[in-house]
Amino acid sequence: RSPRQRNKAMEINRLPKVLLIFLSLFLVQEVLINQINFLVAGFSLYLAFFMAWVIQDQRNSAVVTGFIAGLILDLSPTLDAPFGLWTLVLTSMSYLLSSNVRAALDAELSPLVMLSVAVLASSFALALFLLFGAILGQEVGSASYLFRSISGNALWSALLSPLYIPLAMKLYKITLTARQR
Repeated sequence: RSPRQRNKAMEINRLPKVLLIFLSLFLVQEVLINQINFLVAGFSLYLAFFMAWVIQDQRNSAVVTGFIAGLILDLSPTLDAPFGLWTLVLTSMSYLLSSNVRAALDAELSPLVMLSVAVLASSFALALFLLFGAILGQEVGSASYLFRSISGNALWSALLSPLYIPLAMKLYKITLTARQR
């Protein structure tokens, strides 16, 4: 086997763990986090966790993770958006983060870098979701509502980062095979 084929085989070994982690996180988001009435606006633990996860990943596996995470979000019973919109946004964001942003960062991702990336990337992903949704005919609300939603999510993503960033880093390392570590 060539090294490229071995990398693909190793990725297949990671898929069940990645799928289980994101499905579990989705359930926590839907059952617990969405029930909390946050001051200013809501908080998407799922989105912030995803950004902290994907910035650590290599491009090929990041795109696969983005597809899986987006597909899971598209299956949300509370989502009133075209099916596949989150898949498009998260797959695009994972490619952007893993190929462009990750290359510009230092090899050791400090907590401040992880915080910055998670907050900025989740805000950008929400803006993309709303923009693409509006293009596809979804009602998105007033500009002040959109600004409050995105800035509120950014605020809570920053404030709660000491909780989800270490968890994302630890769970990411657990999914790696011995050769990838």
